[in-house]
Amino acid sequence: MSARSPHRSGRVSATIARRIKKQISDGALVPGEKLPAERDMAQRFRTSRVSVREAYRSLEELGLLVIRRGAEGGAFIRDPDHGPMMRSLSLMLRLGKTTNEEITEARLLVEPPIARLAARRARPEDVERLQYVVRQQETALQRRGDYGPFDLQFHRSVAECARNLPLKVLMDALSDLTVEVVAGLNLSTGTQHQVCDSHRLIADAIEQRDENAAYRLMLQHVAQIQSRLGRALSRQRRVRVGVGPDGLRRRRRVARPPRGR
Repeated sequence: MSARSPHRSGRVSATIARRIKKQISDGALVPGEKLPAERDMAQRFRTSRVSVREAYRSLEELGLLVIRRGAEGGAFIRDPDHGPMMRSLSLMLRLGKTTNEEITEARLLVEPPIARLAARRARPEDVERLQYVVRQQETALQRRGDYGPFDLQFHRSVAECARNLPLKVLMDALSDLTVEVVAGLNLSTGTQHQVCDSHRLIADAIEQRDENAAYRLMLQHVAQIQSRLGRALSRQRRVRVGVGPDGLRRRRRVARPPRGR
């Protein structure tokens, strides 16, 4: 028997994965349902078990399947898990060396409309979760603790209030990038309190279902914080290359060893 080429195997595994994804989206396959064993699936598609195994692994990486080992193991349809998709998008943006200017542009285009949708669609339990995050952030600031995780969670919670999955995935990826930038900066206490106050106003606007206020406040908030990040990053770059406030490069003096007599 001639061995199948990797190219042929890859095409067949992609076909199998595509058909399984369609069955999941159509509701023909539901969470918890077990897929046929590799041997049975291979016979159905008249291919090798290697192609089936590749298809199952690719779907596992997407968060659509969970593969269990042992006598009771197999490939099972997984409850919706958007984590792998979000991590993949965040990784793609990181590898693309996304600039702060690009992040700012994206956040200004995405986050204010999300806040408007949040004010329109948020359910009582969504609002309670959002207000809880704000209260936790305020408490962390009062105790001079780390309020960073709550900053990230606030923006994710607003996206959850909007009840739009593509926007939530995009918001999570942008938030991850922003938090990575902020983590490397030393924001003043005053700035941290201003951020927290903005979060409080936005959460209140969403609770009051004031769509215009939620949009306007989020627009102001994102513009202000991204502007601060831009200035801080600029200062950081100047220090790194030895540029003075006047924009001129400074030659660093290097100590020379004393000449021998």
